[in-house]
Amino acid sequence: MRRSFFFLVIALFASLSIIYSQPRLDKIKELISQNSTNDALAACLSYVQSNTRDENGWLLLAKIYKQIGKLDSAEIAAKKSVNIEDDFMEGYAVLANIQRAMNKNLEAVATARAGLKKTKKRQPEYPPLLVELGWGLLNINSIDEAQVAAFKAKELVPNNFEVYEILGDAYTKQKVTPMAISNYDKALEIDSSQYRILYKLAEIYKSEREYTSAAQVYSKILDLDTKNDKARFELATLFFRAKQYVKCVQTLKLHFDTNQPAPEEIQAIYLESLFLSKQYALAFEMAKKFLKVKPESPVAQRALAYGYMIEKDYIKAIDAFNKLSKIDSLVFDDYRWLGSAYRQVKKDSLAVAAYEKAITDSTQSNVNISFLLGEIGSIWMKFKEWEKAAYYFEKRIQIDSAAVSASINYANCMIQLEKFDKAIAALKRAIERNPNYAPAYVNLGFSYFQNKEFDAGRREFEKAIKIIDTAETKYKLELADSYRMIALAVMMEKKTDLEESKKKWETAVNYLKKSLKYKEDVAQAHLLLGQSYQNLNLLDDAIKHYKRVLQLDPKNKEARKYHDDLIKLKE
Repeated sequence: MRRSFFFLVIALFASLSIIYSQPRLDKIKELISQNSTNDALAACLSYVQSNTRDENGWLLLAKIYKQIGKLDSAEIAAKKSVNIEDDFMEGYAVLANIQRAMNKNLEAVATARAGLKKTKKRQPEYPPLLVELGWGLLNINSIDEAQVAAFKAKELVPNNFEVYEILGDAYTKQKVTPMAISNYDKALEIDSSQYRILYKLAEIYKSEREYTSAAQVYSKILDLDTKNDKARFELATLFFRAKQYVKCVQTLKLHFDTNQPAPEEIQAIYLESLFLSKQYALAFEMAKKFLKVKPESPVAQRALAYGYMIEKDYIKAIDAFNKLSKIDSLVFDDYRWLGSAYRQVKKDSLAVAAYEKAITDSTQSNVNISFLLGEIGSIWMKFKEWEKAAYYFEKRIQIDSAAVSASINYANCMIQLEKFDKAIAALKRAIERNPNYAPAYVNLGFSYFQNKEFDAGRREFEKAIKIIDTAETKYKLELADSYRMIALAVMMEKKTDLEESKKKWETAVNYLKKSLKYKEDVAQAHLLLGQSYQNLNLLDDAIKHYKRVLQLDPKNKEARKYHDDLIKLKE
């Protein structure tokens, strides 16, 4: 009777101890939830000193120690919890977890197995311990056994994401990729915020070269955590490798806009992506920074040169291209931009040299080569090197039949070389390709005149006027030339009848007036108008226009003679 009473008293005291201890443990847990870890630790140490046989207190202390990184102390506390209560399942699970964090994987497996042996008859095994066993076995490469443990846990707790993560890791080690992906996906269905699983999934996709899927996973990580630089850099690298430079820039821009540090490799990727996506102004600013880190970087030096071009600082651009040529081979666009820079600073011969190097690139499209051939031809025209200019225009026509301007420029060179038949042929080709280009008709008209085919020339000038129609402002010079040359053709007509002759000169006057309406300062137009008035016996009008010729061209002997003769005649 006394013995029974004794045990009853002991049980009563134990119950009271639990009742009075629980509020203190709850308070410690509240401190942990408030991130007041130091206060929680002090409170928990005080608690276990006065409650040395409370396994829950020691377990809570183990969790706090693990949270602050004191794993040795955490292991000691967890061991005390299971020594006090040898079937304390949570204690075994926490101890195994701590040992795994300490890379004591064999001990973690032993702890998990020891705990599972304490499972009471006809009771299911404790799922967290099965999970810990699965992790431990995975870490010692007992993959099949790890899968068995995970499948047992899965049956008991089908909504535990870690179970599927263990299975995903196991299948990854076995290189059964589809099953690994399937289990990771299932884990993320349960908890989509698990970065660790998202990273594993992304790595699998990368290893399988499924870069689009990998990029989608990294994007999910960034959606969850916009400051996750690891995911940002991985995603940017994927975009860079896929040559999706705009997306690479978009991924990294926020990071660099806030001037956060980044690995040199990421800086290089960002700079090159800016450059290759033709964001030259941003690449220019990035290049100036990167060159301080890596002064021999070809990408940075190239971006610097292009940046100076954008800023129209052509002297510095040329210097940057020359520095680039010492550390890297110049490519087509480099030579193209360099040639343009030389043209801007009036060094046309150097521009030609740069352009000629560019056009040796056989990988370039005909459109790109055609443009530069035109540039070279234009430079030689400027120097009045008609043969050289014609050579490049002809090469341009050969590779780009749609380059109407090349045919016209070639024709102009032939006119200067007095090869009018070739000029006429070239202009006819140009008109066939673009029948609405008025200057082609004007040049063809001049060519016929030079070939003494006046009627044919007049027809081309008339066509030019008809095509220009209402676009007078755009084609003022062409209209002035056309009306002037038509007037000249009229003046050369043979008329034997006096009345017809008078009408001829009146017609010429009308055309010349129209010519001067569009361009007044053409000496030839005034000379022809003076001659027409003289033939109409309108001497004052004739003298007025001869005077205007001498104002525009003081050395014009023909105008001087007509003017002086008329002045004498009037005297």
